[in-house]
Amino acid sequence: MPKVVRDAVHGDIELDDLEIELIDTPEFQRLRAIKQLGTAYLVFPSATHTRFEHSIGTAWMARRLIDAVGRRRAVSRDEEILIRCAALLHDVTHIPFGHTLEDERRVLLRHDRDADRLRYFLRESSIAEVLSRHGLTDGVAAILSENGTLASDIVGGAVSADLLDYLRRDNYFCGLSQRYDERVFQSFEERDGRLILRLEKHGMLRRDALSEVVHLLRIRYTLTERVYFHHAKLASGAMISKAVEMALAAGLDAARLRRLGDESLFWTLREGFGAIPGVAHVLDRLESRRLYKPAYLLNVDIGSAVQASLEERFHFDPAGRARAETEIARAAGLEAHHVIVYCPAVGMSLPEADVAVRLDAGGVQPLSGSNNAEIRVLKEKHRALWKFLVLVDGSVAGRHDAVRRAGEGYFGIPSAM
Repeated sequence: MPKVVRDAVHGDIELDDLEIELIDTPEFQRLRAIKQLGTAYLVFPSATHTRFEHSIGTAWMARRLIDAVGRRRAVSRDEEILIRCAALLHDVTHIPFGHTLEDERRVLLRHDRDADRLRYFLRESSIAEVLSRHGLTDGVAAILSENGTLASDIVGGAVSADLLDYLRRDNYFCGLSQRYDERVFQSFEERDGRLILRLEKHGMLRRDALSEVVHLLRIRYTLTERVYFHHAKLASGAMISKAVEMALAAGLDAARLRRLGDESLFWTLREGFGAIPGVAHVLDRLESRRLYKPAYLLNVDIGSAVQASLEERFHFDPAGRARAETEIARAAGLEAHHVIVYCPAVGMSLPEADVAVRLDAGGVQPLSGSNNAEIRVLKEKHRALWKFLVLVDGSVAGRHDAVRRAGEGYFGIPSAM
């Protein structure tokens, strides 16, 4: 007997007995304590939605995609169960502020690439007991750890159940009025074992269908610009990352993070590592919303070669980043924890633009290869959001210029500020 739950974004969502069994495990319930957008609530006060409801919404969107594929190709009940369970569990390996710690500052491995974390949740936890009892462990693990199949495309591909939920959910809870049209589901189909968007009819391009997919990209870009890369969110996320890095250096076991929520992470940092002056200071600043401010800035004008060099030295190498923070702080007459280097990955190319589409009677190709002018513009604008920052604690009055000069001396490039 399906259970119906009311969701703020999608309305009524039907969940079967197996999904309810997975949801009722302690590990899945932990997702109630992890905000979907990290510190975005410091900018958008209502952005306090969690990975719990996003995961349920993703399972519902997966069901919608399965129904869409099923119009032209039969989907077995066993295949449907695997896909829906994988969609429900796609974020169960997340830790608090995971995107900041794993993607933006690269303190830890990505949640979906950490073999130890995947093994714990899928093979050792209460979730593992449910999956094992139903013979689903290996199938769900394969979907969550591999790419290139219909199932993995539905759950987390370029345009997937994950994206279709968070585009609506993040917009709704940030108070933004952007929505995609339900008719987009009519374009999904399976082709050669992959999920594609069919944007043609009788061999001719359907411009209305193409426009709706481009609209998805437009929504994704706007969220990135206004929410995900908002300067206050970047600064507060970098501060949390700095506190966690200091705690890890002082003995915090990274495996412990997989059992924590946002507030219990703060409690763990303060109670276990608050004696470290830098940790306590950063937490105090965060809790009073006195965020670090940019003192040094580089943007895409420096060129791709310099970007790649900075990425290698300060995104992929936490030790190199820590050395830079220490030396810049010293040159500016500050303590190391007063300075934070923020270097995101260079690959900010709007990956959703590479979704597989069929535009005419020919074969399948990436949407970005369609020669659509708006897609090219959106990809370029998305790439231009990349910023390399040196942030400084605002409580050290008058040291902003000193940090800028120290950054210019250390990196050998004039600040764009």
